[in-house]
Amino acid sequence: MNLLLTSAASSVAQLLASALGDTHKLRLTDLRAKAIGEIIANDLDHGGDIDDLLEGIDAIINIGYQGQVGSEKALIDYHTRAMYNLLWSASESGVKRVINVSTLRLFENYEENLAVTEKWRSTPSSQDIELLAAHLTECVCKEFARDRMIQAVNLRFGWPFDSSDKADTARISTDLAVGAVNAALESQELIHWQDIHVQSKVENQRYLTNTAARLLPTLAEKL
Repeated sequence: MNLLLTSAASSVAQLLASALGDTHKLRLTDLRAKAIGEIIANDLDHGGDIDDLLEGIDAIINIGYQGQVGSEKALIDYHTRAMYNLLWSASESGVKRVINVSTLRLFENYEENLAVTEKWRSTPSSQDIELLAAHLTECVCKEFARDRMIQAVNLRFGWPFDSSDKADTARISTDLAVGAVNAALESQELIHWQDIHVQSKVENQRYLTNTAARLLPTLAEKL
């Protein structure tokens, strides 16, 4: 598939790019202040350059959490206005699916002994601008999906990545994260808006991953 990967200079995007590049054709993009090398500079402002960025793209992988840094105003602007511009152009350009990479930290305020699923309400703290921004990106994606302008898969990943600390009950391996993105790109079982929680199978696992096992069967043995 021809994939557009946003916030491509971020560590999560680089992790995904190094793994997905073997099986997909990637187009990397980030804000002009961060774009280096093969990363295409685009501030996702209103205008035709987003259409050019999306030409020939089958699906978008959007880094909805910790893809950007900056002031509170800059982060809120990127995760709302810029996301709206990107998804509007995507729907007009015929892009069929967007994979939004979000975080299970949106539920970290719930007690660890609760069986949290995709049906629970996220509770981002207004004091944590990165979590609030991730929540806002989910809201923008959901509105486009509910209007059936584009299909959106919202992958909420555990944390941290590749931790060996047995106390990390919400951790996720990098292999599982990459596998989840690949499976979400290929799945034919998804509705227009689909939340999917993904974390590694560990002792005292904090979040349930039954939806991922059902809709992304290639991951079932790892969940």
